Amino acid sequence: MAAKSMDFLTKFMFGIYLFLVVHGRPDIIEEEILDEILYNYNKLARPATIEHPTVEVTHGVNLIKIEECDGKTLKAMTWLPIAWTDLRLAWSLDFYDLDALTLPSDLLWTPDIVLYNSPSSHAGNAYNPRVYIFNSGSLSWYPPTTITTNCEGSEIDNTVIFCLMRFGSWSYHGKALDIQLSSDFVDIEDYIEHPEWEYVNSTAYKAVQLYACCPEPYPYVMYNITLRRRDNSQSYNVENNLPHSINGVIENRDPNSNVNSDTSVLDKDSRIYQTNNTISGKGSDTDNTDSGGK
Repeated sequence: MAAKSMDFLTKFMFGIYLFLVVHGRPDIIEEEILDEILYNYNKLARPATIEHPTVEVTHGVNLIKIEECDGKTLKAMTWLPIAWTDLRLAWSLDFYDLDALTLPSDLLWTPDIVLYNSPSSHAGNAYNPRVYIFNSGSLSWYPPTTITTNCEGSEIDNTVIFCLMRFGSWSYHGKALDIQLSSDFVDIEDYIEHPEWEYVNSTAYKAVQLYACCPEPYPYVMYNITLRRRDNSQSYNVENNLPHSINGVIENRDPNSNVNSDTSVLDKDSRIYQTNNTISGKGSDTDNTDSGGK
């Protein structure tokens, strides 16, 4: 009896083996795409090509909520949408009926965009999200990040503060990686109101830093968030209350220009900044620029 049971089990297992051999594994579309696009993929190499030697990266800031603010320092929860193209990760829709997928960011080359002017050592990511990859080779990444930055108070009204955030590549100059703005203001679609500080407006612009030692440009993007301490008994005019360091740039801007860029030169030995040209762009209510160093 035992021998018959073993014989039946053997035949049953052999039947399963034959079924798998004949029919094979099911076709997993994502697996086939990943096998193709990740074959010989080197995440240490920039996705630059001979035709396009500069990797263009689009950057934005989505303000979610203010965690802490004492009038001098702002700690806020944000999403930092970043987009770029990596043609090594493109695939044809003629072969695969799938136009997008996601991958862990640590499997891919990602731009090393950091907040330059944070008083803390680094920005903190809540977690490392997956990257959206589209069949064209376009990538979108939305890392949630807690940022800490310095704020400057108004010289006229101490209820108004201006918090500046300067982002750029930590390793690459502008010929290797060029950062662009996705918008000329901070996105507040998902913003949660703060009980003490009222969001007033924001502006953003792109600038280029030139160092006396080096011929390559170092582009960065700057965001200015204007906040007001809640007090219904006071009225204010934001542009009139700008601190001198920001208001001086606004007074000298070209009112007919809509280009969000400037160029400045830094003498690394003397640590003296010299602004060659500043062109302020469109903002929501005010236009604020800064030519500080990296």
